[in-house]
Amino acid sequence: MKKIVALITILLMTSINVHANYFNRDFKIFGTVLTDSSQIDEVAAYSNAFGFAPSTTDDITEYLNVNNNRLLPVISINHLLLNSETGLYRHDVNNIIQAIEKADIHNHEFLFLIDEPLWMIRSACREKNLPAACNEITNNYKKTLATFRKVGELLRQRFPGSGIMHIESWAELAIQKQQRPHDHVIMLDDAEYLGFDCYGDIDSCGSHEYGYRNQIEYGTWVWDTMLVLESQKPIDRKLFLVPGSFLMDEGLNDIDKLLKQLGFYAWVLQASDKIVGFGAFLWGDMVENGKYFTGARNIQSVANFLARIAEYYNVKNR
Repeated sequence: MKKIVALITILLMTSINVHANYFNRDFKIFGTVLTDSSQIDEVAAYSNAFGFAPSTTDDITEYLNVNNNRLLPVISINHLLLNSETGLYRHDVNNIIQAIEKADIHNHEFLFLIDEPLWMIRSACREKNLPAACNEITNNYKKTLATFRKVGELLRQRFPGSGIMHIESWAELAIQKQQRPHDHVIMLDDAEYLGFDCYGDIDSCGSHEYGYRNQIEYGTWVWDTMLVLESQKPIDRKLFLVPGSFLMDEGLNDIDKLLKQLGFYAWVLQASDKIVGFGAFLWGDMVENGKYFTGARNIQSVANFLARIAEYYNVKNR
């Protein structure tokens, strides 16, 4: 009997310790993607987090140095780990760790965003015909899943309580479903937060090439995968929402549709305790692939709406 009790105690302690290594919050995470470190103070009044995609690891230090309100940093990192010659990722996160440790203001926890990693591999195969990338798609991203498991392990080890977020492109999910309609979509299997991005009409989002769908369908695909992964290894996975908060000269240029998407996502945020994050893209202006994006800070109705959503959910910096 004593041996049984001892065994149960060990198992319980092991379970608790394993779960403690993963990022876990019981409140809504709310913020926007920034394009300059000076914008942190602009959103601090109605955010408890902010996202950014550093061009170099030095940018990581810069953003953290001015995070005086101690908002939760959501740092996009997979582009810093990409091997352009193969189209695949590496798990060496030393430069990222060093950049964080150089900061004057030390956050204790981070979310590390893996942004559209599978779509980037597919693009490397299609546009550059890189053999390793093409083989990785054929093998259902087996090496990529293993790489980001290791990335998560290394970052959680160095920054306990931190976690991984995987946001995948709607196009990648659509292609997977076209090719294997009865399979679950592939998502990183060791990420605490999972989600997708598709900006535009709620009822018809996508493209002529890959089809148009209600955004609920993309979310359902991710949700179903999340539940399967959670049943196999419980780490308290959650769904993270990424609505659009920008206008483009070519593409999304209808403020009414933009506000409709934000309002819909704000409603979805309260639908389940398994839906805990709202990260609007984006706050500042930017140019990408020759296209100009006007962010929420320069669209007054959108900025006001984001503030009202945060107020409704009683978002506070913690």
